[in-house]
Amino acid sequence: MKPESHAWLALNHRAASLLRAGFADRVLRAAREAVPTFASQFALSAATAAVCLAVVCFVHNRRVANETARNLAAWQEFAAEAQQFGQFP
Repeated sequence: MKPESHAWLALNHRAASLLRAGFADRVLRAAREAVPTFASQFALSAATAAVCLAVVCFVHNRRVANETARNLAAWQEFAAEAQQFGQFP
């Protein structure tokens, strides 16, 4: 055996000696009791959907605002050039 495996075995035995009897049973019992209810799963799903919708709306509004600003700048440039050539009074 490698020296590392002896060290791991010693650590494993030391850790096992620190646990109280029935630790694994208590952990499994607590895990079985902590099964999420349908209502809590639904609430988590609804909250996740709301956050996703908020992010999508925020990104969409920001892109629309940027596109509008870019289009407005282009039209203002076009209007300035048209006025310069005397197309509009």
